[in-house]
Amino acid sequence: MKARPHAGSVSGCADFADLTGLLRPRSVAVVGASDRPGNVGGAAVRRLRRFGFPGAIVPVNPRRADVDGIPCVPSVAASPEPPDLAILAVPAGATPDLVRECAAAGTRHGIIWSGGFDEVGPAGADLQEALRRACAETGFFVLGPNCIGLIDSHRPLTATFASFLSHVDRLIPGDISMVSQSGGLATTAQALAQRAGFGFRYTISSGNEAVLTAADLLHALVHDDQTRVMLAYLEGVRDGDRLAAALTEARTCGKPVIVLKGGATEASAGAAAAHTGAFAGADRTWTAVLEELGVIQVESFEEMLDVALFVSGTDPEQLPAGDGVAVLTFGGGMGVLSADQAVRRGLRVPELAPATRATLAPLVPSIASTRNPIDLTPEAFNKHAALERFPATLDAIAADPGVDIVLAQLGAMDSGGPDVAEHLAAFRRRTDVTVSVAWPLAPDGVVDRLRDEGLHVFDEHSRAVTVAARLAGRRPVVPPAAAWSPAGPSTPPLDWSAAVPRPGPGTVVTEPRCHEILATAGLPTAAGRLAGSEDDAVAAAGAVGFPVVLKGSSAAVLHRAAAGLVALRLRTEEQVRSAYRRLTERAGSLGVALDGVYVQHQLDGGRELLVSAFRDPTFGVMVSCGAGGTQTELIDDVRLHRAPFGSAAAARLLRRLRVVPRAVPNGWDHQDGDPDDLHHIASFVSTFSRLAAAAPWSAFTLELNPVRWDAGFACAVDGLLIVEEP
Repeated sequence: MKARPHAGSVSGCADFADLTGLLRPRSVAVVGASDRPGNVGGAAVRRLRRFGFPGAIVPVNPRRADVDGIPCVPSVAASPEPPDLAILAVPAGATPDLVRECAAAGTRHGIIWSGGFDEVGPAGADLQEALRRACAETGFFVLGPNCIGLIDSHRPLTATFASFLSHVDRLIPGDISMVSQSGGLATTAQALAQRAGFGFRYTISSGNEAVLTAADLLHALVHDDQTRVMLAYLEGVRDGDRLAAALTEARTCGKPVIVLKGGATEASAGAAAAHTGAFAGADRTWTAVLEELGVIQVESFEEMLDVALFVSGTDPEQLPAGDGVAVLTFGGGMGVLSADQAVRRGLRVPELAPATRATLAPLVPSIASTRNPIDLTPEAFNKHAALERFPATLDAIAADPGVDIVLAQLGAMDSGGPDVAEHLAAFRRRTDVTVSVAWPLAPDGVVDRLRDEGLHVFDEHSRAVTVAARLAGRRPVVPPAAAWSPAGPSTPPLDWSAAVPRPGPGTVVTEPRCHEILATAGLPTAAGRLAGSEDDAVAAAGAVGFPVVLKGSSAAVLHRAAAGLVALRLRTEEQVRSAYRRLTERAGSLGVALDGVYVQHQLDGGRELLVSAFRDPTFGVMVSCGAGGTQTELIDDVRLHRAPFGSAAAARLLRRLRVVPRAVPNGWDHQDGDPDDLHHIASFVSTFSRLAAAAPWSAFTLELNPVRWDAGFACAVDGLLIVEEP
């Protein structure tokens, strides 16, 4: 599926740089090139020539007459025409001035390979800032510094010093493009893909990202018609909103994006004082955002490459529509292992329908098993008659209503290998289900034959299962734009600057004031009043209605139950008086000054959720939902989503929690569940997301635990706001 073209450029959006000069240069200047042994600029000139770059190559060196037989010019300004792209193959310290020279000559795009910038310490950071400033002042766009460069296998363009190019004679063009914050990882991926017979389109190393970031580069790939599959290796980004915008465009255009995240286990800053801190880490946040944006997330380099090669050769309409796998094997043990692996990875291995098994009975050897896994035994390819029935066998399996993926597991064969390969190739062309083939010890020629069909053949069964799990349910079924737009009002329901004026670092807004804020924003809260004496507490209990709960209110105590400052289910005035005295005495013994005692109607019934928000340093305000009340720290059941979002997105978020389907009496009737069951809580969470998204502070936690909900209501019971950094 091709992305929509954008006026022949690779920009597509006013918020992103136009990178045509970088990615599609008609001419390349190599500044600092010479024929001196070891000179990287001279090697760049020779490499551009060897791989057949079709445009002008301009060596720039005032002390050389020529490089590799090409006449030199003393400066970029001396070029007959301003080069589209300049490779600055010079020491780090010379780059800021060279950027200004290039820009003055009319060149607007460059690549800096050299290190010695932000990655080496304060002096390097200062140099990188000088480089960034030079680019900003001149409108110059730099890839790098400290990067391995750029490869375009189609043109071809080899603006890189990647060592694998020394061992290949030509680049295989393909439709996979990769942006990587590790240059070595990216070029290794391309080298391995090429060895497997698959080509890349672009391989781009972003390096220190002084100017151009991974978001810029991914956005450009979205608008490149010859890129169909996008890969990214990311360790961190500083422009999370722009990355999300680029990935959203990729999804809208129908381009699969596969992301391998490095360094994801480092904890995110903030949110540590409340329950939210237990699940506000960088890993969970990245996973949630990438899931929201439809990204295929992988956990290893090998898995990334496997998924990319499989998707590259598979039409979007042949990606898995669901998660039902038929494991087809010629030996029982491998099938059993793969079935176990599939289930562990979240796939289904359904027993074939009786009608399917009846159809298979006359087609398969008499000793075969037609359950699932389906063991055809070696007789299926050793005997000519059985092999002739193999196509009908495949069709019958694919026609089973529970099957979305046919995983064919093969091995060493005395005979029949080429015929099996031909039958699988023809089957893949005519079926709507996803066909995956794992064939270790494959006979000579069969892998090449299947590769000619665009089919990536796995050399390990478990890797085929892993890819199937990553792709389950990925088949496009509807135009995506409407389905993924953040529906709901954009106007925030509260003016935060008026609600919490001028907070200092570490400000704690206690429950009484927090509930006033929630109520002003239109979020239901359990009725409560702050009491300063026993008589006030009794009067408050009468006003909010028995039974009541009493809670000591103090910014110094965040977990009041653990501190012994909560009294539950009080039903009489005397119980209220006794509890008031007990709580104030307990506070005194702890040395805690109370603002008062919060008297709240004891709301029983329904289920408990934790609904909270915090600001992630990369992606902004995140809303989390999870098991609430006493289950919060016992059950690891939480989902996150960027704020704000509408009720439909809130319902999808809630349905992914384990505790929510269990709370619905009759389960879910269909994929979207029963709207009536989630109406109130989804509306509550959506409004909460808009409230949190408008919070102006650089670090904060807003936590409601619990929120009680049922089909007929949703209501906050306990609230806490911490402003860590105003």
